[in-house]
Amino acid sequence: MHQFLQILLLVIFLWNTSSSSYHLNALAFTINNFPSAGRPLHSIKTNTCNTETNQMIRSYLTSHRMSQNIVRTSTSKLSSLASSIHPDDVPTTHLSKSIIAAKQHKLSFAIAGGGSKAISSLVSTPGASSVLLNGSVLYDRNSYCQYISQHVSNMNSVDNYQSRDGQFGFASRGSAVLLSQAALHHAFQQSCIDDMTRKTLAIGCTSTLVSHGREDRNSRAHISLFSGDGRGVIWDVLMSKEESNCGADRRNRAEEEDLLAQLILSSVQQYRSVENVVFDTDALLDRKGDELNISTFQSNTLIQDVAQTVIDESEKTDAAVVAPQQESASCCMIPLAHTVIPSDPIIFPGSFNPPHVGHIKLAHAAVKTMTRKKKEELEEYFQPTNSNTPNAIEAMWNTSEYQTFKAITDENLEEGPFSVFFEMSLTNADKPPLEATEASRRVDLFGQLALEQETKSLIPKDWGVLLTSSPLFIDKLRVIKKYLVPSGPTFMTGNKRQITFVIGTDTMVRIINPKYYGNDNHNMLAAVREMGNEGVHFVVGGRLEQIKGADGEIKDATFVTGEEELEGLPDDVQNMFTIIREEDFRVDISSSELRAKMSETRAGH
Repeated sequence: MHQFLQILLLVIFLWNTSSSSYHLNALAFTINNFPSAGRPLHSIKTNTCNTETNQMIRSYLTSHRMSQNIVRTSTSKLSSLASSIHPDDVPTTHLSKSIIAAKQHKLSFAIAGGGSKAISSLVSTPGASSVLLNGSVLYDRNSYCQYISQHVSNMNSVDNYQSRDGQFGFASRGSAVLLSQAALHHAFQQSCIDDMTRKTLAIGCTSTLVSHGREDRNSRAHISLFSGDGRGVIWDVLMSKEESNCGADRRNRAEEEDLLAQLILSSVQQYRSVENVVFDTDALLDRKGDELNISTFQSNTLIQDVAQTVIDESEKTDAAVVAPQQESASCCMIPLAHTVIPSDPIIFPGSFNPPHVGHIKLAHAAVKTMTRKKKEELEEYFQPTNSNTPNAIEAMWNTSEYQTFKAITDENLEEGPFSVFFEMSLTNADKPPLEATEASRRVDLFGQLALEQETKSLIPKDWGVLLTSSPLFIDKLRVIKKYLVPSGPTFMTGNKRQITFVIGTDTMVRIINPKYYGNDNHNMLAAVREMGNEGVHFVVGGRLEQIKGADGEIKDATFVTGEEELEGLPDDVQNMFTIIREEDFRVDISSSELRAKMSETRAGH
């Protein structure tokens, strides 16, 4: 009976060509998953003494062969029918293709409840990796709470979460804003500084859709979008429980899911679109009582305000990032919504009063030097002769980074993917804090250097200004590691580079001078090695040493690279310092002379 039931179901299926694709798939699953009833029929032995039994077995075998042929035929037909379940004319597919073709954003989704089809539509569209950073579906309330807590440091930044009797509203406008802020932080952790300001777009969505026992209620959704420059938009959607204008019943859950996915993708497509995209609300929101309210806003946070929060101890803000938003003829410095430091950064500490061409040239040389070093390290790691047993995490990160570094040649080392931060402490151990207005002025001067003829081609490819309240080196390290994005070295033991500081030879000499460690060489080595264990590395720029005569006139000048000062130190300590080649960086003018020259140039304008 088992085989006859199989054949009967297949015949019914083949005749009923009007069956829906859902039933076709269900039938295919049923057909291909029938449990085997004992041994295969072709292995049954016949009894020559029982003619009736032999005839029955032959009939069974014939039926079995027929069913196999029908299964093969029907499977082929099912495959071709199943391929048309998601045709290219599905609205979400059109929207996904448009978003991917524009390549305008790097997207980070955090969706609680309905709307996850927006993510699956993008993922199933070719080219999605060029625009999609990540997508999180937070269906459980605990997963929502954990995600927010991991990515939003200041919960008081959003106070309009529409509580009910003191309870948090998980399907409210405020909860959607929290999600988009958390998704923006998540995006920053996967982005360079330039993408943070120009491309990252975070989407948070919360909703309450139709379900069993809730058919008599309207459905709601809140879609919040935030970009790295502080701009945002919120779509508040009401999906009515009423019938459509043409008399159709209220939407079911699947229809509301599809609608919400289209609204999410439409909000992304329209967000500061270079094209004039017109959203036809009537086509989607066609039920009586449907509503869509769109509100836009942008951050009015000034650099001066951010600097003041770093200076004020009561604000509990120990660092902030200000990044350039550069157009063809302008460079605006903007505070970022989150303080995030990309992995393996180059940190250039200084007072920058003012920032000048010498700083830019040294940063440029530091990128070239560290790119050369990293490229050599990766090439050595992947040498067939390397006998070291690979650590899985180390191999994973090295393989990922190697794809970028192997494309860089000696002619374009400055293109290395290092993020450079000009770090400026606004507080001082033995002086009053810097005025917030003065900090803002110095930051804006970096923006000018990005446009000036002498420096615009030398300024690092990916850079920003890091404002801290950390005058001491140990404090800088603590703050930077607090906001540092984890990478391979974070999970490895031993002296693995995580942060590279740009210093001059004078600073290097102080770091390795026992005089500053109680005149004890062992104390000095222990302190330096402790920094190495924390992932600290130094890239050292030389300086011009002028020799003056008795009359005060300069008699001679020599360029000191710092290599001689490292001689005699243990190898592990020497390896913590990378000396910049003289041909990569040499400025034959002192900082005071550079400042005077800059003042004259700007006064002339």
